[in-house]
Amino acid sequence: MPAVHPFRMLNGSKILRAGKAGRRREAEVKAMKMIRNAGLYAWLVLGATLPMAAQLQPHVSPPSPGMTPPPSTQQQSGQQTDAKPEAQAPAATPESIEKAKAVVLAAAHAAGGDTLKSVKSVEIASSGQADTPGGMMDISLKLTIMYPNMLRSDAHLPIADISQGSDGSAGWVVAPQGVIDLPAEYKGEIDRGIALAGAWGLYKDALAGQLSIQYIGEEELDGKKLTAVQWNATNNPVKLYFDPATHLVAAAHFKSITPQGVVQTDQRWSDYRTVNGMQYPYHSVIYRDGSKFSETTVDSVKVNINPDPKMFAKPASAPQAPPSSQ
Repeated sequence: MPAVHPFRMLNGSKILRAGKAGRRREAEVKAMKMIRNAGLYAWLVLGATLPMAAQLQPHVSPPSPGMTPPPSTQQQSGQQTDAKPEAQAPAATPESIEKAKAVVLAAAHAAGGDTLKSVKSVEIASSGQADTPGGMMDISLKLTIMYPNMLRSDAHLPIADISQGSDGSAGWVVAPQGVIDLPAEYKGEIDRGIALAGAWGLYKDALAGQLSIQYIGEEELDGKKLTAVQWNATNNPVKLYFDPATHLVAAAHFKSITPQGVVQTDQRWSDYRTVNGMQYPYHSVIYRDGSKFSETTVDSVKVNINPDPKMFAKPASAPQAPPSSQ
């Protein structure tokens, strides 16, 4: 009797499911290739942390060794830092959970308290520089968020205009190559980006009692003692650092999913300013795998702009480039 291939022993429904799963994975691989071919690479921040803009300052020291894991063996551009491996957070206890809640609620009240509850949408315009496959480039960005889960980011670079967004269910990118669907795993990146835009989304969730967090303790960062809390976000845990003097978030460490794979990301915020009675950080520096990745400045913050929800939906096609002048 001839041998039967194991796959042929599956029943019809299993074969159909396997075929659908294979086609879905092929589509995801194709999307990643399109993103890379579009020149987005790791500098495209699908979680929208790059539009968390801030004041451009060319001489900023890299994160301290206790915050950032060792850089990857891949060649990195920009500033680098020596680092030691990050420690795992201890298991959460009722005491550590309540202590973390107190820290984050203090930050939420310092940032605006009940005023944050009234924020339905926000638009942040920013500018600065980012590390791209073509080297450091000037960028201008506009980030639009409709809470709790809609986001759109429009970036202008010397070489291209690139948009990305999510209507709360599906993510997409519009690049010169066309419209690209984002794989499902990028939803966590978008969720984190919404939460960490000024940390207003994070604070809104804290005020509503919707955060899974635990207290870690005091840690030193750049010669200053900060309070560390772990936020159990959608994709991966996020380590948040709060300034005990202002109570506001000062830094974060997390893993980012990019078209090039998972990278260790550090972000720091400063230069808080009052916007409609709330505090927003106007300066942001991002490091990836120990190398400086971007530095940006907020140009404007507009609150409750009442955006059309259609702007967050996947476009049917990429906008046509204007005809070149002769």
